[in-house]
Amino acid sequence: MALFRPARFLFPLFAGLLAASCSDPHMPSTGSGFPAASRIAENVEVEQAVLVNFQALGDELRERCKRAGGSGATCSTYRISLINRGKGPAIAPGVGDWTLYFHSVRRALAVLNRDDLVLEHVKGDLHRLRPTSAFSGLGEGELLEIDLLAEHWLQAESDLMPRMFVVDGDGRARVIASTDSDAVDGLVAPINSHHPDNWKRTAGDASTLATAATRYAEFSAVAHGAAGDWRHRMIPQAQKTRVTGSPLAIDAGIVVDATALAPGTITAVQARVRQLGLGATGEAAYPVTVAIVPGDFDDGRSGAYRLDIRSDGAEIVGFDAAGAFYGVQSLLALADPAKATLPRVVVEDGPRFPHRGMFLDVGRNFHSKELVLKLLDQMAAYKLNRFHFHLSDDEGWRLEIPGLPELTDVGARRCFDLAETRCLLPQLGSGPDTDNSGSGHFTVGDYIDIVRFAAARHIEVIPEFDMPAHARAAVVAMEARYRKLVDESPGRAGQYRLIDPEDDTRYLSVQFYDDSYINPCIESTYAFVGKVMREVQAMHREAGQPLRSWHFGGDEAVNILASDAFEAAPGTDPDRGDVPAAARRQPWSGSPQCEKLVAGGAVDGIDDLGAYYASRVSQLVADAGIETLAAWNDGVKSVADAEASLATEDNYANAWAPLFWGGGDESVHLAEAGFDVVQAHSDFLYFDMPYELDPEESGYYWASRGTDTRKTFSYAPLNTAQLAEISLNRDGQPWSARAPAASFAERVRGVQGQLWSEVVRTDARVEYMVFPRLLALAERAWHRAPWELPLEAGQEFSAETSRVDRRALAEDWRGFAAVLGQRELPKLDRAGVGYRIPVPGAIARNGRLHTAMPFPGLPLEYFDGEQWQSLATGASTAAGGVKAVRALSADGRREGRAVSLPAIASGDASPAVAGD
Repeated sequence: MALFRPARFLFPLFAGLLAASCSDPHMPSTGSGFPAASRIAENVEVEQAVLVNFQALGDELRERCKRAGGSGATCSTYRISLINRGKGPAIAPGVGDWTLYFHSVRRALAVLNRDDLVLEHVKGDLHRLRPTSAFSGLGEGELLEIDLLAEHWLQAESDLMPRMFVVDGDGRARVIASTDSDAVDGLVAPINSHHPDNWKRTAGDASTLATAATRYAEFSAVAHGAAGDWRHRMIPQAQKTRVTGSPLAIDAGIVVDATALAPGTITAVQARVRQLGLGATGEAAYPVTVAIVPGDFDDGRSGAYRLDIRSDGAEIVGFDAAGAFYGVQSLLALADPAKATLPRVVVEDGPRFPHRGMFLDVGRNFHSKELVLKLLDQMAAYKLNRFHFHLSDDEGWRLEIPGLPELTDVGARRCFDLAETRCLLPQLGSGPDTDNSGSGHFTVGDYIDIVRFAAARHIEVIPEFDMPAHARAAVVAMEARYRKLVDESPGRAGQYRLIDPEDDTRYLSVQFYDDSYINPCIESTYAFVGKVMREVQAMHREAGQPLRSWHFGGDEAVNILASDAFEAAPGTDPDRGDVPAAARRQPWSGSPQCEKLVAGGAVDGIDDLGAYYASRVSQLVADAGIETLAAWNDGVKSVADAEASLATEDNYANAWAPLFWGGGDESVHLAEAGFDVVQAHSDFLYFDMPYELDPEESGYYWASRGTDTRKTFSYAPLNTAQLAEISLNRDGQPWSARAPAASFAERVRGVQGQLWSEVVRTDARVEYMVFPRLLALAERAWHRAPWELPLEAGQEFSAETSRVDRRALAEDWRGFAAVLGQRELPKLDRAGVGYRIPVPGAIARNGRLHTAMPFPGLPLEYFDGEQWQSLATGASTAAGGVKAVRALSADGRREGRAVSLPAIASGDASPAVAGD
C-alpha cells in the first residue's frame, strides 16, 4: 500500500464533519433553482472499491453472474459510493432528471443492492445508471452505495476509471468534479480493502503479491558486480568488445566529424551529444571520425560497424549509413557523462535482427507529437529501428486524411453526444468533454515531421490502421459523412461507407462494442482503405521517405458471445454465461452483401472473410508499390499459404499471444504459412502490463501480472519454449512448451515491444510504462545471449527441466543492471524521460532496516514520521524510526512510490548490508 492514502477513503469517519466543511462561502448555491445534475457534479465525492473478486464469489452470485450473461459465469463485485458534501440535498426526493454515466473496463451486469436505479450498458466501457420513481434522493451528508456485479475480475486500481459524469434532463453533461483527474489514486480504494485475497484472480492463484519483503528477497538475490565490471559494456551489448587501455578523460566534450552521414542524421547526432552534456567546449575536445566503407565487411549486413576508441581519437567505420550511425550511438553509449570518461575499447558489432521494433497505440488515448519524438530519439539511442504507429482504433482515429475530414472532426474527438454526429462517445475515463487525452490527432504536417525525424535516426515508421475489427472510429466517422452527403449526392455519400446497412448480425467485440467492424464484403470498404493508403503514401513521399510497409491490423474480429464461455439461454452449464441464441452468430453472418459473396463463390463461407479481407488489402498494397504487408496474427491466421493467397511478396505477422497460451506454437504456424514473424509475445513484451503484482501498479494484466525489466531481459526470441523453464503463467503456475525445428529461426524477422494505451492516459504514463523496459527490449533485439539455447525440434521445457543456464542468465543480468543503473538511467534523466523508479525491497532484521534494489545507483530515502531522510549506501538505520522507504531517480529530482512501514516485516533472508 502506498504511503498516505487520500482521506476520502474514510467516509464513515468524516461524515460528521461535513457541516463545517459545507459552510464555505465559495461553495456554489444548491437551491432548488439548480438542477440535480449540477449539484451532483459539484458536491458529490466518489469512491470506487472492489468488494470481492471471482475467487471469493459465492455460489449464489456466480449463478446470478451466469444468468446475467457473464463470460464463463465469472464475476466480481464492486461498489460506487457517492457522498453529498454540499449544503442541502444533492438530489431531492422524487427528482429523476439526471443520469449517472461511468466508465468500467469490465461489463457491469447488475445492481445488487438497490431497486431504485436501472443499470444500462451504453457502448464499450460506458455504462449509465438511471433513477426510478422510487429513488429517495441524496440528502446533505448522506452516503449512497451502489453495489455492482461485474464480469470477470478487478485486480488493479487502474481497472476503475475516472471522470464519471452526470447528464440532466436537457442532455447537458457535467463531469463530477471529484473524479476529474487522469490519476485514480484519489478515487479508488485499495483493492484488498474489503477482502484480503482480492488481489488473486482465482482461489488457486499461486502468484506472489509484491511486498517490501518479497521485493527484498528478489532484489538481494542479485549481488551486483564490482564497480569496474560493467564499464566496458553498453546497452545493447556488442558482439565483440576488446579492452585496449584505461579510460580516457573527455572533459572538453567530443566533436564528431560525421560528414559521411545525411544532413538530418548529423543533426540528430549533434542533438544527442548535446543532450548528454558532451558538446565540445574547446580545441581539446575528443575527436571522432565517421566513415562508410562497405568493402571492409565480409557479411554485408546492414547496420554493422567497427568502433576503435584510442587516446588520440575514435574511428567509426560502418558497412552502410545505418552502421555508421549505430557506431556513433555505441560511442555515446559507452561514454559516462557524469565522470566525463570513455573506455578504451575496440568494438565489432552488428544487429541480430533486421526488425527491432517498438509499438505505440495512440488510438485508445491520444499521445502528443512531442512524446512520439522523444520516444523515437530514445529508440535510436538503443538501436531500435521500426516504429509501429497504431493510428486508429475503436476509440479514436488519429491522423488527418485529406478529403475525409470526418475522420478527425468526428473520429478523433470524444464527448457526450449520444447521436455521435459531433464526436465519439466517451470511453476509457475520458468523460464528457474533449479537453483530455480522449481527443486529439496528428495533422498531415505533424505526421511528415515524425517520419522525417524517424528517418534521420534510421527508424522506419510503419503506420497501422486497424481493420476490419477495432474500427469503430472509422465506422462512425464515415456514417457521419454519409448522413451529410446522402441527400445531395447519394453516390458520393456511399463512396467510403464501411457498413452494410442491412446487416442485422448481433455480436459483441472484445471491447464490448456491437458496431465496430467494417464490412469486408462491400467495395466501398476497399475504396476507403485505398484512399487512406494513397494519402499516407503521399505524406511519406513529402517527407522524402517512401512508404515501405502497410500494417492493416486485423486483430480480434470475433463475436465473444459465440465463444465457449457462453451458451444459449437458458443454459445448464454452470461455467458458461447465458446469452440469447441470436447473439451467438459470427460477425457479418447477417449481411446480405456477405451472403452474396459466399453464394457467388468468392469465399467458401463466413469464416473465410478474414483471409478474404487480407487478400484484398494485399492487392491494394501491391498495386500501390508498397513492399511489405503486415498484420497481427489474428488477421492472417486463416491464410494457409501467404505466397498463394497474397499479392504482396513480402509479408510478416506480429505474434502476440501469451507463451503459456501456446503463443510459441502460433509463431510456428505463421512461419509454416509463409509469413515472416515479428515476435511480440504479450507476457514478455507488452509494456501495458504492470511491472509487478501490486494492485497499485497500473496496467492491464490478462497476459502477465508482472513484467519487470528483468523479465523482458530474459526473453529468448528464437527459442521461446525455454521460457517455460524460468517463468510462470499469470496465475503463478508452471507451463510447458516444445521447441520448433531449427528452420523456424530463418522466419523470425525480429522482436517488438508494445504499449497499448487503454489505461495509459498521459504522456508521462507512457514514459513510466515504456522505460526502462525498452532498454531490455533493445538488448534482446540486437544481441543474442549465450544462455539462449539453440533450437532442437521437439525439445520440451517446463518447470521440471533444467536446460537453461540460470547462472549465466543471472550473471548477464547483473552486468546489464549495473550499466542500466549506473550509466543509462542518468542519461534518461538528462533526456527528460520519466522512467519508472522501482519500489525498494525492505525488511527489518535485528532492529535494523535492510533494503535492496533491482539495479544499483539510485538514491534511497526513508521517512521518519516528520521528513524524508537520505539513506546512504552502507548506512545502518534503526527500523523503529522508519515509517516508509522510497527510491529517487538517478538525478534525485523525482520520487518513486513509497513502501510504508506496515509492509516491512522481519525476515530471515540472507545477510545484506543495510541501505545497499
